[in-house]
Amino acid sequence: MLIDDALPTFDVTQIRHVVVDAPPDATYRAVMDIDFMQMGAAVRVLNELRALPERIRTLARGERWDGMPAAVTLGDLFESTGYVVLGERESDEFVFGAVGKFWKPDIEWVDIAPDGFTTFDRPGYAKLAIGFSVRPYGTDRTLLSYEARTATTDPGARRRFRRYWTLIGPFAGYLMQQALGHIKAEAEEYRIPVR
Repeated sequence: MLIDDALPTFDVTQIRHVVVDAPPDATYRAVMDIDFMQMGAAVRVLNELRALPERIRTLARGERWDGMPAAVTLGDLFESTGYVVLGERESDEFVFGAVGKFWKPDIEWVDIAPDGFTTFDRPGYAKLAIGFSVRPYGTDRTLLSYEARTATTDPGARRRFRRYWTLIGPFAGYLMQQALGHIKAEAEEYRIPVR
């Protein structure tokens, strides 16, 4: 798996799977087209909570808060945050990741090139790798898998991350399941009927 190359050792992981009633190519297309803001009201609320510190700072400066974007795609993540593409096997696997202090209310992202991700070891940070994979599952069906791995760079970061993870871990699992359900629904809409 590509995620094994990107982050072979880690402190925590969450893995989710779902069987999609669509072929792998349609499922992979749905992964690449995902809109994180269309995964339900709970996801929007969690994103609003995550953006609360930025909103407060903006309003305190007397500036206008424009709110959350209407859509957030994978491309948007790469343009607006510290996420980078770590690997892709076309129509099979896609892995992306980021380095930062995820436990802070306003994440401190590290601007990193993809080839520097695996070896990054500056103390006080965590590395997050997220992988989607699609595998044929019987006739015209797909096993869609999502895995998120986090590795910290030193004992202090590990302690801070574990406190954060105790609180956020269950929500992360919920978001992962929502993402898979959303991708499944999209892929099944893309499905071309078998003749």
